Amino acid sequence: METDKVLFVDDDENLLRGVRRTMRGKFNLSVAVGGAQALEILAGEGPFAVCIADMRMPGMTGVELLETISKKYPETVGIMLTGNADQGTAIEAINRGSIFRFFNKPCDDALLENGIRAALRQYQLITAERNLIEQSLAGSIKVLTDVLAQLNPTIFGRAMRVKRWCDQIAAPIDYPQPWELGLAALLCPIGMVSLPPDLLSRMSGDKPLQPLERDIVKRTPEVAARLIANIPRLENVAEIVGMQNRNFDGTGFPDTGPVGTGIPLGARVLRILNSLAERTGSDTLMTQDFDELLYQKHRYDLDLLSRLRTLLATVDSVYDETIYPDGQELTITIKELRVGDYLLTDLETAENRVLLTHGNFISEVQLQRLRIFERLHKFREPIDVRRGGRGFKSGTDKGPGAGQAPKAAASSPAQESKG
Repeated sequence: METDKVLFVDDDENLLRGVRRTMRGKFNLSVAVGGAQALEILAGEGPFAVCIADMRMPGMTGVELLETISKKYPETVGIMLTGNADQGTAIEAINRGSIFRFFNKPCDDALLENGIRAALRQYQLITAERNLIEQSLAGSIKVLTDVLAQLNPTIFGRAMRVKRWCDQIAAPIDYPQPWELGLAALLCPIGMVSLPPDLLSRMSGDKPLQPLERDIVKRTPEVAARLIANIPRLENVAEIVGMQNRNFDGTGFPDTGPVGTGIPLGARVLRILNSLAERTGSDTLMTQDFDELLYQKHRYDLDLLSRLRTLLATVDSVYDETIYPDGQELTITIKELRVGDYLLTDLETAENRVLLTHGNFISEVQLQRLRIFERLHKFREPIDVRRGGRGFKSGTDKGPGAGQAPKAAASSPAQESKG
């Protein structure tokens, strides 16, 4: 959203009153006494096109303030005022705070006015470039991904869902450039174009892949990042896409790189949302979908996961014991199976191999084994379950049919490796 608002920050209230008188009628001006109040005004009344800050203020210097603003509000143009004219101060201010102009105090009113007008023009250039990217480039890329979605609805259609979730959470998590996150979501699977058609077809059908094929698929973000890096102004998007499978603990792909919060925020968001999109074919995310990701805690930023759960998750009404005291019968896919579900049909593979018989509640251990096993085998779907009610307690297998031992697979599935 474009604006013409200007914020003047100083710890001298007399000076601020003088600025108001001098600049009255010339600018849409607000003032703040000190850096803390400035940040409150920016959060509550923003956006602002220009921020002019005094260098020497108690609590938070002008350099610290403008540096914070450049990270949280990158389009706001910063101007520095100071009574200290030493070269070191100027260099620090410019290098750390993304300063557009630097003026000494006392500053001539006409000089300051011209500087503010120049900063407003700079803001207009910045926002015009953003609008060009958002409207023109983003629109073109959406056309491209729409076409690819027609060619492979499963893979590229999933990216559309992730994009919609990104649009929902970008503002609440203070993502600095929401359009970058949205584009990264759309372009995540673009590296898949390098895969052979038969491999893409098997992936779309959730068929098991050979180890070499899985390794090829794992490297598609690297291909995508190289393709995107060729597009001007999309360097950050390329980095996000390249890191989309980098685990929070440093495992995953790529093999080397940042760890934890050093991984770009956009990549950490996509690591979570892409995993959710793989688990559900719906735009609606349930609390249980997020809970299942906790089986692989090393992959995700857990603080971010908690925030996204608050923003996106819908509480599953079938777990409401008041509405459904005996649970509710559902027809679902294997991917939708949850801890506590009571099986009304056997769990069978396409090769007629029974893994669990009907009459059993799904425990956490059983669900983890099934998640590993479904990577290697295709199940007969859909299945019928009873969900909710008072019969099941997490961590136990008590309830109807509890005494019936589940019929296990003839051989144990290989343990899933990290990543």
